[in-house]
Amino acid sequence: MKKLAILFSVIVLFCSNRVSAQNPSEFLPEKPGKWTYLNNVTSTEAEYLAYKKTMASLAEWFHQNVPMLANPKGFDLLATTYGQFDKYYRMDNANYGLRDEMYFSFQLLLAKGGKWSVEPPSYSFAVNDTEGGHHSRGNFPYFDELKDDPAKEKAINTAASKMNGIIARFELIKQLAPGIDVYQESADAYPHHLVIYNPERPPYWLPVTVKEVADIYLEYYSLYQKLEIDRMLLEQLKSEIAELSAEELAAPACQGHETHFVLPVNGKNVGLKLVRFNPDYWDKSLPTSAIQFMTFWYPQMSADQIEEYYRNNGYQFYAQLLVNQINWTDVAGLIQKGK
Repeated sequence: MKKLAILFSVIVLFCSNRVSAQNPSEFLPEKPGKWTYLNNVTSTEAEYLAYKKTMASLAEWFHQNVPMLANPKGFDLLATTYGQFDKYYRMDNANYGLRDEMYFSFQLLLAKGGKWSVEPPSYSFAVNDTEGGHHSRGNFPYFDELKDDPAKEKAINTAASKMNGIIARFELIKQLAPGIDVYQESADAYPHHLVIYNPERPPYWLPVTVKEVADIYLEYYSLYQKLEIDRMLLEQLKSEIAELSAEELAAPACQGHETHFVLPVNGKNVGLKLVRFNPDYWDKSLPTSAIQFMTFWYPQMSADQIEEYYRNNGYQFYAQLLVNQINWTDVAGLIQKGK
């Protein structure tokens, strides 16, 4: 009973805080704020130190060229980069450039004093990340030294890299300008995504056939046969592949299937297209610290949705205000090119 009382008190407190946070009078939208940049890249290796400078320069470009970042009003703006330098990601030869994500946290200034600094409204975008900005298919495990056969470490990592390299891309709906592609999550969704790239390079996506995906799945699942469930999954996978016609196996792969669950892929042009990143897109005459590819969240709420957001939250939808102030052609000019 005591636990229930405590839980009820926590819920009431949470709800009261939410109501308070939704009241526009709680904020000072006209009060000038300040810009702060925090770079959390800690590696001392040369390529990472170069990347740290690259990201600092990129942050400053946004600071100088986006009005609401140059002169924050109603919030302190904390820009942060961390560095995503996981070793598994770099095992895939399609992932040449060092990747990172930049966060803009709108730490709203409060009428009662101080600022909202714990999980405030935010916006982020990715640099050199081949996996960002599209539908997540989940992360297939790499080698686990506590569970897997050491003799299979290289094979497991290679197979997992191929599995995780398959991307379910959103629908391409238009091109804002050369080097700026716009994708939409679904026909009725306001979240869009921008891919900023060098249009003079080979295409960044490569389509894959159903057979190519099936072969990658076979390679991966065949390496896990210790447990009965693993053997059952492999047999089910083989059964699902056997049910596919030669015509469908040769067709471009799409995400999803009516009955298959181990290989949820079809060649009937139903669902998101499956692709992989093109290793030849990267200009390897440039260092790994060079910016060659960026993905941005590009929210495009309607006026009614924006108004409803304000009513529900008590502050503006800063993410959309931000993207609408960005000159995307100038952003495309930040993509570095070789000689």
